[in-house]
Amino acid sequence: MIKSIIKRILKLFFGLSIPNQNVNYFKTFVFNYIAFGWKGVVKLPVLIYGNTKLYSIGKIVINCELKKGLLSIGQYDCKSQGITKFLNFGEIIIDGYVEIGGCSIIENSGKILFKGYNRVADGSCLFIRDKFVMGEQSRIGFHSLVMDSDDHFTIDINDKSVHRNTKPIIIGKYNWLASNTFIKKGVITPDYLIVASNALLIKDYSSLAPYSVIGGVPAKLLKSGVRRIYNIHTEYLLLDYFKAHVKEDKFFFGDEENLESLCKQHTSKF
Repeated sequence: MIKSIIKRILKLFFGLSIPNQNVNYFKTFVFNYIAFGWKGVVKLPVLIYGNTKLYSIGKIVINCELKKGLLSIGQYDCKSQGITKFLNFGEIIIDGYVEIGGCSIIENSGKILFKGYNRVADGSCLFIRDKFVMGEQSRIGFHSLVMDSDDHFTIDINDKSVHRNTKPIIIGKYNWLASNTFIKKGVITPDYLIVASNALLIKDYSSLAPYSVIGGVPAKLLKSGVRRIYNIHTEYLLLDYFKAHVKEDKFFFGDEENLESLCKQHTSKF
């Protein structure tokens, strides 16, 4: 234990590790006690990391067996800059593992439903007033923005009518929304969708076929028949192959390989 602490201090001193990558156990105990009582303190289903500021915990519902680290908030990596902020006046429902990256902002006064194996990457913001659903195994890339509200009202100067300024956002399962994606109110996505970086999503895309790729401002169909690989073992295999075969641009899996096993994430490690 002492040896581990000394190593950690030396790494920080010489710049060999990233600050705020470690769990803040005081905030973690407080969060879990407020959300789940003493069973939360024992199980620690929520882990609060480093430089995370908790404004309001709100209602947290976990619809699976309580395990340590089902929800982690604020763990830093090299893309993290600033303070992670968590403000929940509404309800957050968790069906499986969820990771909120460092310097992200979660501001919720509605309902957020994470279906499991979800990641909201570093520097991303969720501003939810109505409802946000994130399908199983879906992820949002760093520095992205999700808003289910215009945040302000506008009035039609002709008939003085005012429209509702919120609309739910529903993200399908196995979606990959790359970095700097902006997701506006009313967005619905199909399963197995890839969104290219710097895209603006403004409407219901559920009529698109699964395994589509969209991108642009506003987003439109770019390609079909593509799926993101989340399985870390498959990724390591491919990294090793292309490193050893520098002239190769393509790798083929055999017909006997199961697509689901190759792509699906099977562990809690993101």
